[in-house]
Amino acid sequence: MDSKLSAGIVRHASTLIGKEVGVGVKSFEIVPPGPYAEAMFAHQFVLDSGSAHRFEASGYDLYFYVLAGAGSATFTNLKFGSLTKDNNSTEESQTVSLAEGSAISLLDGESLHLQSQASDKSEEKLQVLVASVPSPVTPWANHLKREIDPALRVATTRLGAAQHQAATGDRQFEVLFDASNGSRGATLFVGFIPSSGAPQHYHLYDEICVIVRGNGAFASPDGSEQKLIKGSAFHVSPRLLHAIHNPN
Repeated sequence: MDSKLSAGIVRHASTLIGKEVGVGVKSFEIVPPGPYAEAMFAHQFVLDSGSAHRFEASGYDLYFYVLAGAGSATFTNLKFGSLTKDNNSTEESQTVSLAEGSAISLLDGESLHLQSQASDKSEEKLQVLVASVPSPVTPWANHLKREIDPALRVATTRLGAAQHQAATGDRQFEVLFDASNGSRGATLFVGFIPSSGAPQHYHLYDEICVIVRGNGAFASPDGSEQKLIKGSAFHVSPRLLHAIHNPN
């Protein structure tokens, strides 16, 4: 089996060959599905200045996070809920501005049009992380699904919109999407790791991790370390022992 498909392997778009999925749009497979049934996986989409791409959620719920750049997202068939916390209309196509830290939840059967902001500077690109989580139409996803209140569903949010919550080891995290605002199959959150790092631990759930700020190292139980920088991504499978070092 290709080791690149294994959990705990750090990948970065700069070391991967991107796939042209549209004019001025590339997709990088930063977390592959591997040998798992009903797998989660993630891509990083890079849109050149002024470029656009359409996303359709089919069989998966999609979670977007803007890693860099600016642009907009236009929803064409939001099923229910609100576009933002302050908007409850879903009758017409709706557009929301995007910047670094913006996040989107797109449910199975919904679609949106992503547009990169036009700029005279060719190096200014819209970089978006997209995690795909099986929707509850398959056995395991249906088993794990959480009940949600359609009226509380919010399709977009941003980092900084919610309060930080405490975790172990002086760590904190901010939830962007969970069952409280319409996410039925996953929790999207940003974790804040202090200079003491995150000591060796494990989870009982699958986790896709992407570094959105700072740098450090991913430490495996065998003592090996892999460098982490902004955009580094890896999959933590259930019960995989790991630690995160933060030298900052």
